[in-house]
Amino acid sequence: MFLGARRDEIDTPALLIDLRTMEKNIKTMADYYRSKGGVLRPHQKGHRLPIIARKQIESGARGVSMTSLGLAEFYVDSGIDDILVTAEICGRSKLTRLCGLSKHGNVTVSVDQMDNVRQLSEAALANNVSINVAVELYMGRGSAGVLLEDAKSFVKELVKFRGLNVRGLWWHEIFSDACKRNFELRRKENCSSLDTVAVLKDEIEDMGVTIEMLSGGYTYTWNITPEYPKLREVEVQAGNYVFSDWCTKLVDGASVFDCALTVLTRCISRPKANEAIFDFGMNSCSDECGHDYRQVVGPQFKSIDDIKEVRQREEVSLAVFNEPNSDVKVGDVFEVIPPHADSTAKLHDRYYGMRDDKVEVVWPNYGRGLL
Repeated sequence: MFLGARRDEIDTPALLIDLRTMEKNIKTMADYYRSKGGVLRPHQKGHRLPIIARKQIESGARGVSMTSLGLAEFYVDSGIDDILVTAEICGRSKLTRLCGLSKHGNVTVSVDQMDNVRQLSEAALANNVSINVAVELYMGRGSAGVLLEDAKSFVKELVKFRGLNVRGLWWHEIFSDACKRNFELRRKENCSSLDTVAVLKDEIEDMGVTIEMLSGGYTYTWNITPEYPKLREVEVQAGNYVFSDWCTKLVDGASVFDCALTVLTRCISRPKANEAIFDFGMNSCSDECGHDYRQVVGPQFKSIDDIKEVRQREEVSLAVFNEPNSDVKVGDVFEVIPPHADSTAKLHDRYYGMRDDKVEVVWPNYGRGLL
């Protein structure tokens, strides 16, 4: 697809980025952190694009975070340094890859099991390299990590292993749907967790272990964690804010970030006056689950009103209107906003960066399948 193409000239389904909206989202986050003296370490699991990571770092972010070792390798090869891998690295092959990566980039990986610590130490010594590690703290069902009451003794044993550089602590807090809907409730829970971390940090440092890194929080706590008075250097791993999605827009406190990512689709059939078939489906726009994984929600059309429901199949979707609709015609293109931008982005080979309804840039999505 050539640069300068109009929206209706792009083959569908296609992944679009509204560049102005994305730039605004990055600026909004950066301006806030600059004003508060906060620390942002943006998570990359959504866009997986080093060029966007550079924009985030140039705006003031301290490195990046990601869950995938393969993505970390891609980022280091792309010149992005200071990476926190928010996952435990296990298995001989991955340990060997990590040792090689540690020779070329400032990469920190997560630990929460002593057997894994021993494996990391042995691999580091065998490959003549030092591996950076951060202890993951357990923050509730759904997260990995060391139980908070065991963290002090875990660190005490961890520092005995050679070949490992203990950088600090990190965590991912799991919020209920009630907390997502209520900012004050979420703030209260987040500050309670930070209270516990603050005490733990002091106790560990009293043992003579320096805690260089404290990394926790994400898009839902972007304007909570930096306001916490007892810990001023907690890195927030916000990621979804770059693109946002319609589910994030419903979260109390996150609505300032607008939806920059859409899936372009074309109407391919009008079987009935109140129905239309489009050429996107679950293979190009992911669904999203609620907190208990029982309620599944789908995409929303950006510019079509009066839609009763959208039924997605793998490759096509049916839109059912409340009333007969004559405005939607076969061949017309529309944009749908995904309920979850992160998982939708990984379904496409390329991004079309749009400005003034024309293609300004095409970014290959090389990071989509890296694990």
